[in-house]
Amino acid sequence: MRILLYLSYRDYAIKGNFPSPSLFATDINYVQDIIEKSILKFCPSRRPNILLSTYTECFVHSICNTATIDFQLPGKQKIEDLNTPWFKFNMNKILYDSKRTMRVLDAKFVHDAFDPKLATNRTYIYRFISGEYPVLNTIEEHLTTYIPCQREQSLCLNRLNEAISIINNNMYDYSSFTTPEARQLLKQNQVSTKRKLKVKMYDSTQLFQEVDINKKNKNHAFSIELTTSNFLYQMVRRLSTCLIQIGQGLLNLNDLKSMLTHQMEYQPMDGLLNLNGLYLKNVEYNERDFNRYVTVTTSTTTTSSKLRKIDPLAPIMTGEE
Repeated sequence: MRILLYLSYRDYAIKGNFPSPSLFATDINYVQDIIEKSILKFCPSRRPNILLSTYTECFVHSICNTATIDFQLPGKQKIEDLNTPWFKFNMNKILYDSKRTMRVLDAKFVHDAFDPKLATNRTYIYRFISGEYPVLNTIEEHLTTYIPCQREQSLCLNRLNEAISIINNNMYDYSSFTTPEARQLLKQNQVSTKRKLKVKMYDSTQLFQEVDINKKNKNHAFSIELTTSNFLYQMVRRLSTCLIQIGQGLLNLNDLKSMLTHQMEYQPMDGLLNLNGLYLKNVEYNERDFNRYVTVTTSTTTTSSKLRKIDPLAPIMTGEE
């Protein structure tokens, strides 16, 4: 049996993905290393085998990511004898005592061949604050992406909604919204880049708007939520940047349609949106898959054999950021 962990964390990277180019490898805290060190403190018999469901970019927040853990208990104890509430308690105590910004939300047993990457849906949230004054409190600015709106470049939410309505619940090829290197690798391995994406925008409150002293600040807080089975590398960030630029009038709806039909490649102006407001919200499964051997033919989470080829290429194909 394996243990499936539901994890919440912030300010960490994931091994097997591209780290931030501005950081040395020794300066990066990896999710896998933190889990391993925590488990070895109370189960020191053998290094655990850790497999994450979703490979996000460095410093993308996770409200809920998942990982399977294979490890050996001391003596003749079997993993099936483990008390999962006890395991969760000990893990969180060690993480708390180590001053780690990570917690175990839940733990459950799954089949020993269960692959956490075979999720039915993954959901990301991008939190934004737009306004004329680029002033945020020091806590909010690390948890939200700020969009400065000068008069010549104001954000029109109606235009943004029109762009979202084109994408929402429709099947498109999103290869224009990944890196050229990832696009080439996808093509070589004949991996489908078509996705049916659910996108919605809704108002969200600032965390500390009630302490806004400057009443002249007319900031507007909103979020964009994106859901599909799996994302291409940098797809969330590139697509969200494109939508915001449409809202600002830097791109138009015809540009978006051209990108979705390969008549035009997306070239981000002035770089991509920063990662402060980007969160992996949830990873969903069909719970019937927890207790059975899942293959291409039996899985309820894949629709074709080509889609199954994503797994060995997880750092590229599921590097949703």
